[in-house]
Amino acid sequence: MSLLRVFATCTFLCVFSALQLQAQKATCTNWNLWLLNPKDSNNPRIGPVSGVNDNRTVVGTAAYNFNKPNIWGFVHYLNGNVTYWHPSNAKQSSLEGRNNLGNTAGNYLDTAGIWHAAYLHGSTTTLIAHPKAAQHSTYLVGINNLNTVLGSYKDSNGLWLNFKRRSDGTFFSVPNFPGAMSTAASGFNDNGVVVGWYVLPTDPFRGAHGYIYRNGSFATLNYRNQITSTSLVGISNNGMVVGNHYFNDGFLYVNGVFKNIWGPNGEHATVRGISANGIIAGDMYVSGTGEHGFTVTCQ
Repeated sequence: MSLLRVFATCTFLCVFSALQLQAQKATCTNWNLWLLNPKDSNNPRIGPVSGVNDNRTVVGTAAYNFNKPNIWGFVHYLNGNVTYWHPSNAKQSSLEGRNNLGNTAGNYLDTAGIWHAAYLHGSTTTLIAHPKAAQHSTYLVGINNLNTVLGSYKDSNGLWLNFKRRSDGTFFSVPNFPGAMSTAASGFNDNGVVVGWYVLPTDPFRGAHGYIYRNGSFATLNYRNQITSTSLVGISNNGMVVGNHYFNDGFLYVNGVFKNIWGPNGEHATVRGISANGIIAGDMYVSGTGEHGFTVTCQ
């Protein structure tokens, strides 16, 4: 083979490889953008969306512009109705996940400055405290359709650890990524697969790396294999992973391909979660009207 042919072949392969590394744009349909109580002059801003179920019911945190900090958990329904969750002794509250049964995981800070993790099912609120948690540090981040909740706590040594708690009250450990200085669990599915991000002490810029934890094993998933902060926030039951790079540019990862998620008019979209069957939720800034929540289906 001539040197010219070798050069031409190498050039083609390099260009092809570069194109393969470039993320595609996701094909997204059924956009639903919304504000919280848009007819209310005291309309709170969304800050931020946290979770979604297959009925497109979205939960998250609402922040009012008066009596700050004035932060309440919200539930936004597909028909536009909104309800709020704020226990009577709460200074701040948030809702983090909701399943198809209508059960919800949340947290609140009481007037004494103590955090509480709460599992809301029907008209009942069950407070959850990991048996090894120190300083009232149990915090919930999600719930699946088996009523298993995902959360974290700080132990007596000041180390943050992650856990799952089944509906029967049994706790299971979700280990930290080996060698990481911090590991966050952000979402999981009905199969028990957990996604999140970790930071290594050897990272020069303390950038986050995405991970998938399945059947006792970790797999790292970095956006396009680049040196950039990658945070994974959710995984559907069929394995579609969603997350953000640089923490605010949303993407999905399916069949080995990264696909960027942009708003219907090219807005930057931050993805916050995905339901069991693939409804994606998040928030985005819309010029002229401010921060909106959204649900969408993408492929």
